[in-house]
Amino acid sequence: MVKIVKKKGISEPFKPNKILKSLQKATIDAGYNLEEKKEIINTVCSKISSKLDEKKEMDTATIRGCLLTELDKCEPYIAKSWRRFDKKYKSR
Repeated sequence: MVKIVKKKGISEPFKPNKILKSLQKATIDAGYNLEEKKEIINTVCSKISSKLDEKKEMDTATIRGCLLTELDKCEPYIAKSWRRFDKKYKSR
């Protein structure tokens, strides 16, 4: 099982649903409906999950970087929405 190392150093088991929910929120915030971008969301989730399968442990910053790289390739507006959320709520 892959362990995720949080910002404060705490580890927890990988929960793919967290990435899915975050992508869904960013998609809606970017002005799309979920059905319209379902394929992109699933593709990005699959790529992140497969990268995590290769590791025993990964920190959230690395996951975020991988996720944004994939989004930049296939749907930059969702990536922009994700970054806007991070800037507003997570950089405090």
